[in-house]
Amino acid sequence: IGSFHKFDRMISFSKAIVSKEFVSADLTTRYDAFIVGSDQVWNPDFDMNSELDYLPFIDRGRKVAYAASFGVSDICEDREKTAQLLRGFKSISVREDAGAEIVYKLTGQRIAVVLDPTMLVSVDEWSRLSTKPDVTGVDTPYLLKYVLGNDVHKMEIESIAQNQGLQVIDLGGNDLPVGPSEFLWLIEHAKVVCIDSFHGSVFSLLFHRPFVIFERQSANADMSSRFDTLCRVFDMGHHRFCSPEFDYERCLDEDWGAFERRLAAERERSLGWLSRALEEVGG
Repeated sequence: IGSFHKFDRMISFSKAIVSKEFVSADLTTRYDAFIVGSDQVWNPDFDMNSELDYLPFIDRGRKVAYAASFGVSDICEDREKTAQLLRGFKSISVREDAGAEIVYKLTGQRIAVVLDPTMLVSVDEWSRLSTKPDVTGVDTPYLLKYVLGNDVHKMEIESIAQNQGLQVIDLGGNDLPVGPSEFLWLIEHAKVVCIDSFHGSVFSLLFHRPFVIFERQSANADMSSRFDTLCRVFDMGHHRFCSPEFDYERCLDEDWGAFERRLAAERERSLGWLSRALEEVGG
């Protein structure tokens, strides 16, 4: 918790309060525009999510969704209500192809698929925010394991570590002193990263780290759509362990120049969409 609070001090938070029972009286007059996004903010399977994530108390003309993520491939319940909430936005972009298809099915709108906000920030800026953690093993070559779902690929990951002569630093289920800054450092300095985490994949890409994606195994809905789009945009299908394209040797010898060219083009396109959307706010 302390590590997260340290990172929070680098973020400017509004003092406004929004809950099911109360919305600060001056919220709607304090800001010119409101942006909703991004990571699974509209996932219907998350107990923490609600209609508040669509900002129903904000006028449509001042409300934009940037890289919003459903985290699932389809909306099976409350479809008409979700459609109504989506129509309450001036402009919508999403993070995944599946999300764009959901919005089209519910509203008839064809919308843009844009980069996750973390990929709009330069790797140098992320590196400046990183902090070396007080964790055993970080001073020797290591494989970073970050598995949030069921650990069904434990043997495969241990085999990768053994073949590369690496020890495993496992962030899953361990009470380690690791917050966002330490998480960044661990990815930046890992020899190999094994994850079922979307942002673990994103930061592996940004820091040019060899990484292997393991599909999330859990009782929740299929969340592979996040990886589908990421791998399509950056031609990274060979990093998915369960894919016929999987090629471990290629993972170790990635063409990072090609990735950076794609990233520059996607940043320009995504920032262009956001700039145009904000220009239209209030218009």
